[in-house]
Amino acid sequence: MAAHNFTFWQRAWDVFDGNIRQVAGWGIAVWMLTLLMFVILGFRWLLKPVAAALLILSAVTSYYMDNLGIVIDREMIQNAMLTTVTESKHLITVGFLVHVFIWGLLPAAAVFWVRIRPTQFFSYLWRWVLTAVLVVAIFAGALFSDFKAYSAVARERKEVLASYQPGAAIGGAARYAKMMLRAKDVVVAPLGTDARKGKLIASAPKPVLTVVFVGETARAQNFGLNGYARPTTPQLAQRDIVNFTNVSSCGTSTAVSVPCMMSNLTRNGYSYDRAIRQENLTDVLTHADIDVLWWDNNTGDQGTAGRVTQARRMTAADDPTACVQGECTDAVFLEPIKKALPGLTRDTVLFIHMIGSHGPAYFMRYPPEAEVFSPACRTAEFADCTNEEIVNAYDNSIHFTDKVISETIDILAAQSDVIPAVFFLSDHGESLGEDGLYLHAAPYFLAPEAQTHVPMLMWLSPAYQSALKVDQSCLAKREKDSLSQDAVFHTVLGLMDVLTSVHDSALDLVSACRE
Repeated sequence: MAAHNFTFWQRAWDVFDGNIRQVAGWGIAVWMLTLLMFVILGFRWLLKPVAAALLILSAVTSYYMDNLGIVIDREMIQNAMLTTVTESKHLITVGFLVHVFIWGLLPAAAVFWVRIRPTQFFSYLWRWVLTAVLVVAIFAGALFSDFKAYSAVARERKEVLASYQPGAAIGGAARYAKMMLRAKDVVVAPLGTDARKGKLIASAPKPVLTVVFVGETARAQNFGLNGYARPTTPQLAQRDIVNFTNVSSCGTSTAVSVPCMMSNLTRNGYSYDRAIRQENLTDVLTHADIDVLWWDNNTGDQGTAGRVTQARRMTAADDPTACVQGECTDAVFLEPIKKALPGLTRDTVLFIHMIGSHGPAYFMRYPPEAEVFSPACRTAEFADCTNEEIVNAYDNSIHFTDKVISETIDILAAQSDVIPAVFFLSDHGESLGEDGLYLHAAPYFLAPEAQTHVPMLMWLSPAYQSALKVDQSCLAKREKDSLSQDAVFHTVLGLMDVLTSVHDSALDLVSACRE
């Protein structure tokens, strides 16, 4: 409670306005919950292993909570389970290892060093039961010493208990396990099987290609197109695009936002369980006889492209020059796009899952020669960098995303094989030290705007506007409208002129501007 709960005590102190009596009562109640956890899980010979495991767990979670503001809840457990070694290794820093050694491994070793005098089973049993009863009694007494205040905090200020270690992590793991058990042996229900091509795309003189960039960790506040003081998007500013400036994400992590935007459930109706029990956007496009490709340079499709036959993960074999740092930047997509265009003979949607601005190793998201803002943080250990250096590295990653999207637009504009369009949006934003928060994946109720306000833009080639009868000036009138990722599913169907009963024209940005 002392070594692993700095953020918890700090938030409790702030919530109770420094009232020592209330903080003490609240702290005693939560301390009793901790002891109860040890008592219930640590029966006889389990006591030492459980104590050691909880100490190590708390050391791990407290490091991320206290240093980066990361809440270890169900969604964070889900993110950890779905991440890759390449992504997760940047979170294992020297500072993290030192912290876990001092506050986790050494105390765990001390637990095993302590000798416990053995007792008879029944003697141990009544002591164990009495301890549990006393703990519950003290918990109740502390809680009811000011129940009105404590219940209000538990109900309305959830960020306080969300920072409690190891309780928050264990609760999140339990909820994740429950979610996965419910998802076992799921039967996927069909969706949009009535989908068919509309007259416009069916009569188009060439195959229509829509490239959907599923960006990573780009926050709208640092997009030059959105009024950011720095020129982080200079190349896109020179292209004829429609930039939507007021877009909110479905979640604050890839594991939530990507499946959500690929479904027709909307943020209010989305849940992991509901999403995996039905088909998604890739399936509806397939039902309409449109080819679907998924190219990935990130942590995978998050379960959304499992039925896409033309899915691939980008490697150094696709472009060695884009992967010289041991990881591929998003430039790895450019050469494959060039090579694929002449072979496209059917209407196609190409989903490109970018690595974008994924932290904490922002400096790995662009080649050294692409560094524009300096000095930039060149380590994943934020404690070794100033906030200015962290922001510089992040802005460089946005600047490189601008380059990749712009060059893709140029490649598509220069060819004559397909009728192209580009749709870009980020899955979620990022905290860069505001209010002590870094990275992303905060619970949505707690997440700052930096993690939920995302960039979104569209480029429609003149050939596309002509063949699919879309008035771009009409789209431009909606640039400042309040929008969300709820529009993605329906807008992609609109871009491909797909007619289906699951298409909602009210959420489709394109159909309303079709002549």
